[in-house]
This record gives sequence, C-alpha cells and structure tokens, in this order.
Amino acid sequence: MIRKPVNPDQLNLLQQVFDQACAEHRIDKTSPDAEALALILVNSLQKGSDDKEKLAALAEALAKSR
Repeated sequence: MIRKPVNPDQLNLLQQVFDQACAEHRIDKTSPDAEALALILVNSLQKGSDDKEKLAALAEALAKSR
C-alpha cells in the first residue's frame, strides 16, 4: 500500500490526538509507548484515516492496551 505524505493540517491533527492521549493516559512523550503510539497514528493517517474521532478512538484503544 502506498502511503501518502503528511501535510501540515494533518500533522497538526496528529499532534492534537497524540498530546491528548498522552495527557489522559499519563504517557511520557519520550517513552517507547509514546513512540509506538505516534508511529501507529502516522501510519493510520497515511493509509487514509484522517478523521479526528477515529484517530482519537485508535489512540484511546492503544493507550488502554499498553
């Protein structure tokens, strides 16, 4: 599957979702858990999932499963 480049608006969206998940679940942004979360969010967005609610739900599920 071809991954699309991330544009500035999408990057802002990813940052918001990532920051919210880290704050809510007390994830240190420099931790391996945070790195994995960020990679999965970017991957999902590049594959076409650019809906904030869907990304937030994914981040929530990932944070709870750690």
